[in-house]
Amino acid sequence: MLTLFAQRCYYRVQRRLWSAPLALASSRLRGRELRDGALPVEIEAYEKSAGKAHGAGSLPLRTLMRIESLLEDGDIVSAETGCGKSTIYFSRIATKHKVFCLDDRNLPGGHSSVAYFMNCPATRLESVETIFGPTQATLPTYSNHAPYDLVLIDGPHGFPFPELEYFFFYPHLKNGALLVIDDIHIPTVGRLADFLSEDRMFERVELIGATAAFRRTDAPTLDPFGDGWWLQDYNRRRADFEKVHHLKDGKRLPPINFEGKF
Repeated sequence: MLTLFAQRCYYRVQRRLWSAPLALASSRLRGRELRDGALPVEIEAYEKSAGKAHGAGSLPLRTLMRIESLLEDGDIVSAETGCGKSTIYFSRIATKHKVFCLDDRNLPGGHSSVAYFMNCPATRLESVETIFGPTQATLPTYSNHAPYDLVLIDGPHGFPFPELEYFFFYPHLKNGALLVIDDIHIPTVGRLADFLSEDRMFERVELIGATAAFRRTDAPTLDPFGDGWWLQDYNRRRADFEKVHHLKDGKRLPPINFEGKF
């Protein structure tokens, strides 16, 4: 069993390896494309001309390839919050892909995530349905969900927004579908991943750098308009009615200063 420090170092190295160029990684850490062998080459060529990142950052190409390799065979219906390189990739492997994101095409300096995928020659725009606006507003009012084979949660990361996005997607996941959570090194996102790792509706498949992939099991869907907290293993393992619980655990650290970074 690795110590907490060793685990942190291990996952930090893993994140760096997944973000490195494809040619620098061992075959074990490379994803493999199943549906369109030309797609990684086309995206790499686009990155060289347009840049690797856009306003909202960018998932490593190898992460997207690995996600694809975890999908079951057959046609794919997918959805994501946020957009960018993942939209390019999913537009090519899915018959229908829904994108819930902000329309940031008025950003100066070519930093628009929407323009990044829309202007890419590799994007199959006819397979993409774009729902513009804050996901906090669009997801609660969107009614045209399909049973999904793949959902990527990569929208706003502040609490409680990842949980909100999860709430509106989880009832529509097929058995065997992949639910992918990006940026799990951010505590609010990592907490959601921790919960899913213990929930009987999901099996944690793999940690891919800073991305966690879960597969929907055949466990009954938690009623989204009920309660059932006592049915969730995350709660069952922690509820203790014999002790007094305090919000202050004595282990607080000074907040990290992000001034000027965002």
